[in-house]
Amino acid sequence: MADDGEPVGIAPSLIPRQRGDFSLSDLPDPPKRRRRRAPLILGVLALLAGLTFVAGRDMLAEAVRPAVARPPTPLEAARASLKQQSAALLSGDSAGWLAAVDTALRPRYQAMFKSLRSLGVSRFDYDLIVSDASADVINARARIHYCLTGNTCTASTAPVLEHRVALKPVTGRWVIAASSTERNEDDFQPTPWDNGGLVFAQGKRVTLAALPAQKKHFASVLPIADAAALVNDKFAKLVGNPQHRYRVYLAGAKQWKSWYGGIDDKWVVGYAVPLGEAGMDVVLNMDALVKDRRLLETTVQHELGHVVTIGTLHRRDWGSGDMWLKEGIAEYIGWYPEPATASWRRSSVHELVTGDHPPTSIATKAMATDARQEEGDSFYGLGHFAAACLAEKYGQRALFTFVRLYLREEKDLDPAAREAFGRPFATVDRTCVSWIRDNA
Repeated sequence: MADDGEPVGIAPSLIPRQRGDFSLSDLPDPPKRRRRRAPLILGVLALLAGLTFVAGRDMLAEAVRPAVARPPTPLEAARASLKQQSAALLSGDSAGWLAAVDTALRPRYQAMFKSLRSLGVSRFDYDLIVSDASADVINARARIHYCLTGNTCTASTAPVLEHRVALKPVTGRWVIAASSTERNEDDFQPTPWDNGGLVFAQGKRVTLAALPAQKKHFASVLPIADAAALVNDKFAKLVGNPQHRYRVYLAGAKQWKSWYGGIDDKWVVGYAVPLGEAGMDVVLNMDALVKDRRLLETTVQHELGHVVTIGTLHRRDWGSGDMWLKEGIAEYIGWYPEPATASWRRSSVHELVTGDHPPTSIATKAMATDARQEEGDSFYGLGHFAAACLAEKYGQRALFTFVRLYLREEKDLDPAAREAFGRPFATVDRTCVSWIRDNA
């Protein structure tokens, strides 16, 4: 059979002529005195043709003879079982998903199934990196490439979660007998859905997720998050990064120190996790936010600001020279529509610009990773005032064009400023340093 399913045939006119082949058309007309030998020649030709046909038929039969089937190796069977489990998850087949899991692990994987389905999982692929394998057990790192609602992920761009797994054969099928995830802040794991048990609240534009202990905050957080999403939808259009839906996780004290590697800084109350082209997830420290509604509002709007301005990018790390605008524009969005002068960071900015070493540029270097809260306030506040200046002097649309060019398209400061503001960055910089000094 041909690849397209059509039968293979040999057309006589297409059989190549090899050296030594001949046909009646090749023979010269014999002299009349030898015409009596023609029947003998025809007989030889007929014999040769018959032999060629028989040989060709035997060769064709040999070519299409089916290969002898062999049983799959243990590793092939294990991979096939995991592939079937992934397909069951995407189709909503809970029984098929659990069929690839040993009995002791089923409660965890049942919770994981419910969480992933509620988050709109659209991709879930295993990539096994085997450390040892036998007929009885396979030990491996299982790299899980996943994608959630509204995001377009490929095998090379999907976020990755890594499990340490042991697989064994049970009643003719390889199943996951052990599974663990190491906390790793560099690789942003474990994910909130990894150990399952999440509960959800669906707003118009936002999905809230939390463990049951934080469910009590859904009623107060959901309207705030939906309102923040509407503000951010406006800016998402200006930078060319519209969002299908926003995901916000409410963390208790234990989850705050574990989800996506955890946060140890005392003064951080929320963060956005970069997931490549799959966008960003927002995590809120509810213990620090629950008693201050204004702080909760600005934090949610700020973190969603990161989602729309730098979400879906391949970059995971940012240079020290980028952070002033990355955080400054998120602060601008977080406080919008209120001006920078309304921010409680204004006093820190005032002290900075009137101190012994005032900033000479809005494009300041990032603060140190072990910075104190006071340093964080002045850094974030200065970035906020810089974004506010750019919007006031050149227009909000020009500001977000600059954000798109510099943060999303990675153009240098000067060409980005010339395209967005029609001026070199040095001119823009001097203007805004002066403006901040006058307004802070």
